[in-house]
Amino acid sequence: MDEDFARLTEIPVSKEHIKNCAFSAWYDKFKGHTPRAVIIKPLPAIFIQYLEQDGIRLVGKDCEDSSFQKLERSLENDYSDWEDAEDGETSSIDDEEAEKPILPKVDFPELHKELSEVFNRFSAVTPKLNWSSPKDATWIIPNGTMKCKEANDIYLLLNASNYVMHDLQHAFSECKDLDDSADVEYELVLREWFDINPALEFRVFVRDGNIIGISQRDLNYYDFLAPLKKTLKAKIEEFLYHEVLEKFPDDCFVADIYIPRPFTKVWLIDINPFGRKTDPLMFSWTELVTSYEEDDSYDFRLITEHNIGRFASKEHSENQVPTDIVEASLDPDTLRELTSKWKELLSMQQNEEVDQ
Repeated sequence: MDEDFARLTEIPVSKEHIKNCAFSAWYDKFKGHTPRAVIIKPLPAIFIQYLEQDGIRLVGKDCEDSSFQKLERSLENDYSDWEDAEDGETSSIDDEEAEKPILPKVDFPELHKELSEVFNRFSAVTPKLNWSSPKDATWIIPNGTMKCKEANDIYLLLNASNYVMHDLQHAFSECKDLDDSADVEYELVLREWFDINPALEFRVFVRDGNIIGISQRDLNYYDFLAPLKKTLKAKIEEFLYHEVLEKFPDDCFVADIYIPRPFTKVWLIDINPFGRKTDPLMFSWTELVTSYEEDDSYDFRLITEHNIGRFASKEHSENQVPTDIVEASLDPDTLRELTSKWKELLSMQQNEEVDQ
């Protein structure tokens, strides 16, 4: 039994599959079915170092670079995902450079200008790297969403996100064919912002060219979904089998689908790797693989009652408040600096709303 359980729950993931799920690898194939986006690729190495450094440095309203937080490295610094180098290892930033902060206007002015110019095309964007969106960092933006209206919003979200850090440091950690030559060309994706009704977004699990499960994406109860289940299922199947599987190179993946009213248009929001690091939502990975082995049919799962437990634990709450913020509360000077910058950001946002 234990041997069968191990066999059924093993999910092999290849480096090529991870690369195929990067946004730029599939965006052009589905342009008519996904929100418009600007892809900046490749990203300069200094920008990757900027995201990995301690603290958050922004561009002030006077166009001078400024620090949002003045933070020091510590063993309890969970926010920066700092891992002490093993004996003999060297940091990605030389020790001499470690004390010198990387600043947008100083160290990557061309990229900063390119980001600022994107807002001439799109009034607002939502950012992501190759695979991950900074959904876990919306607590740091005054509007509480991933809606960015200036370059500083992008910097805040990317710097504060553990999901983005995963893209930078652990994107291929599940791959069995990983070797030292695993090259990653990082990209910054700026998708045009549009309001999504979270009740109508669904995660579809596809294995060997077959749908093996569909889960409601937002785990809250919506009473109007149950009567629509048959319609939604038909739309998802038609889109996956006749559009996505015809063009996507792999027959195993996890797709995020959005079907707004009046349910005539299907949007492809994301394609995720078919592996344990992708959230199975209302399923478990063991259950998905086992049910697929036993039966060709699949479940389309919706929340059927008010999920009290869901409201008791906010999504991404494990990433909501970094240790640095807690430490800042114990340091009056750092706390004053943090509070001042936060008020400045709120004031800038309010002024923009008044001008509109």
